[in-house]
Amino acid sequence: VRRATYWCPELQADDPAKKGVCSNFLCDTGPGDEVKMTGPSGKVMLLPEQNPDTDIIMVATGTGIAPYRSFVRRLFTEKTPAGTAYSGTAWLFL
Repeated sequence: VRRATYWCPELQADDPAKKGVCSNFLCDTGPGDEVKMTGPSGKVMLLPEQNPDTDIIMVATGTGIAPYRSFVRRLFTEKTPAGTAYSGTAWLFL
């Protein structure tokens, strides 16, 4: 994990308002620190099985792009019944 910073040309300094939450939390931990981790359980980011021509709009606003990359891969690369039947448009905004 790497700390992400944003250099503000007006302030001529790093802008603390644009500080990432998760990456900075991980960067601030030290060796041996306990970190509670949880993850998704059950069905998450389901493919549209009932209506395969449904358009999907994904917006990565601070949580990162990784979950959406996995979803797009599952939708268009892996040979799943829902992915094979999918005929909608998938939009990903960063």
